[in-house]
Amino acid sequence: MKKLKSLLQSNVFYAFLIILISFYSFIFTKVIKYQSNYHENTTKIEGKIISFSIDGDKLSLLLKNKEKIKVAYTIKTKEEKEKLQNKLKIGLTLEVAGKKGETIPLTIPNTFDYKKYLYNNQIYFTFHGDIITIKEEKIALLDQLKNSFMNRIKELENNPYLSAFILGDKASIDEEEFDAITSNGISHLFALSGMHISLIYLILDKLLKKRKRKKTIIYFILILYLILTGISVSFLRALVFMFLLDLNKIGQWNLSKIKILLLTAALLIFKNPFYIYQIGFWLTFIVTFSLLICHQQIRSSNPFFSLFKISLVTFSFSLPLSIFMNYEVNITSILNNVLFVPLISILIFPLALLTFIFPVALPFFKLSILLLIKLNEIAKILSISLVVGKIEIFEMLIYYILLIFFLKRKKKKYLFFLILFCLLIYNKNLFDTSYHVYYLDVGQGDATLLISPKRKEVLLIDTGGTVTYEKEEWQKRNKAYDLTKNLILFLKSLRIKKIDVLVISHGDFDHLGYALKLSEAIKIENVLLNQGVKNKEEQEIEKKLKVVKQYVFKEFQVEFFKTKLYETENDNSQILKIKIEKFSFLFTGDASKTVEKTLLKKNIKSTFLKLGHHGSKTSSEESFLKKVSPSHAIISSGRNNKYHHPSKETMDTLNKLKIESYNTQNRGTIHIKIKDNKYHIISTIT
Repeated sequence: MKKLKSLLQSNVFYAFLIILISFYSFIFTKVIKYQSNYHENTTKIEGKIISFSIDGDKLSLLLKNKEKIKVAYTIKTKEEKEKLQNKLKIGLTLEVAGKKGETIPLTIPNTFDYKKYLYNNQIYFTFHGDIITIKEEKIALLDQLKNSFMNRIKELENNPYLSAFILGDKASIDEEEFDAITSNGISHLFALSGMHISLIYLILDKLLKKRKRKKTIIYFILILYLILTGISVSFLRALVFMFLLDLNKIGQWNLSKIKILLLTAALLIFKNPFYIYQIGFWLTFIVTFSLLICHQQIRSSNPFFSLFKISLVTFSFSLPLSIFMNYEVNITSILNNVLFVPLISILIFPLALLTFIFPVALPFFKLSILLLIKLNEIAKILSISLVVGKIEIFEMLIYYILLIFFLKRKKKKYLFFLILFCLLIYNKNLFDTSYHVYYLDVGQGDATLLISPKRKEVLLIDTGGTVTYEKEEWQKRNKAYDLTKNLILFLKSLRIKKIDVLVISHGDFDHLGYALKLSEAIKIENVLLNQGVKNKEEQEIEKKLKVVKQYVFKEFQVEFFKTKLYETENDNSQILKIKIEKFSFLFTGDASKTVEKTLLKKNIKSTFLKLGHHGSKTSSEESFLKKVSPSHAIISSGRNNKYHHPSKETMDTLNKLKIESYNTQNRGTIHIKIKDNKYHIISTIT
């Protein structure tokens, strides 16, 4: 024991440990490549349910057999939905017939990479189910206990907030409500973590005051609760850290809490090296580290002032990670946490536990949630957010070095350097002297973003838009996929806070569908609509946004080709050519070959041509392509689209004329960077 104590107290040991866990995580996540054990043509899988959720007509399953498998299934009838809600339980063994899904990698830069997320969670393929059959109803004891917890929540009106605070499951909370919670910087309070475990520990400690082996019973209950709630990394960190603190006391190791925190991180990484790719892992450790390193500064006889200092410290340390995730920071989250931390830790979470045990407390819990929602709405109105844009890992490291130097040495010069560095990061777009053109992958739609040097002018041509069909009430989803969020996140990653002009080529939904939702997060200064009769969507845009008849471009040379008024919306598409340095970009919307022929006498020669109508055979007439004579043709079309765009006829013409084509289907977003009369093409999917 003396040797162990001596080893654990040695600083050299921790230096070696850091090197070891870095090497270990690199080998087991980057060097070793993992792949599925299932054959590519697998049409039937079998596995035990680890988790499941039903949202409208969508059933999502996580099964485990040879490996974890993510299964998506579309429920066909209301009766089938009711049957599944009654029959499905964790631990059941299912057989699912269907086919392997295609997991697409990142298609819009700086947004959520679902394929990487699955891989980092050891899920190597998705499966689309057609038929689901229960193979075995025998359920293990632990799974029965999990189901009992879930059934208990269902009995209590299936309250989504109760499910969040007891089981750590936030999926059922209304999407708009939780978006507001996230934007206010308090979503971390909904994760089962140290705050929750400390309260449970305190309650159990009081209840088991005179019991022998009290600690053993408490840890057994906490470990059981950890397993039942899905082993979240923040909960696991809190439990392991608490256990090592007790061992440190019992073994008289005399270790600092910082060293114990490092041991906790090492144990978690040895358990699962992929934790290093979870922002939640870094957040839970950095916030805990900040409270440990600043414990003296936080102390105050005034509880409110102490809470404010805690909020300020945790905000300062979590700032780079928040920006890394969302590309913006809510300054008012410092005050929000002063309000919401005691509200949740002293009132709401204890009430959630009380309600779970004694259902008679449910009205009081619902009242506390109503208070939470109202306060959250007020906080959102008063919030002040700064869009910072994408930051690099080395920039985060410099920030932390300067911050720790300031806290440890307490010299004003380090604070000055820290503030100066933050200002440089905030204004680094001023150093970008390139033009950027992004042909965004918006599926079966169009959206092109053009940015001048130093972000002096931002132009967006179309927004994309997914056509949705009316569903019955039971089919409607709480969390339907919305590409607008990705577009907003992408724009924020480039530190774009406003769009100077939005050019809408024509009124089809796949070209303007996201305009209004986009305008809720990113200011759109001016809108240019096409000629012809305005449809319902265009009329809504006219009501809510500033529609102008003409716009004077400051940084781009733009030429609009006016054509006669046609009977169809597609043929009335705006046609424009944009010149950047010695290169030019031609956009024709969904104009047909009829319109293309009227342009043959105009100066339409361009380096890049955005193919009309997603590469349909109704556009891209051969004589038109010859006249444009583009070096590159860009096609924006959805994967597996029902129109089979781009057409074989169009592709044959491109090949015949030896025009290189880039298709968002297999390239994702196509980025053209221009500087000093040279351009570089970057595909998101390589």
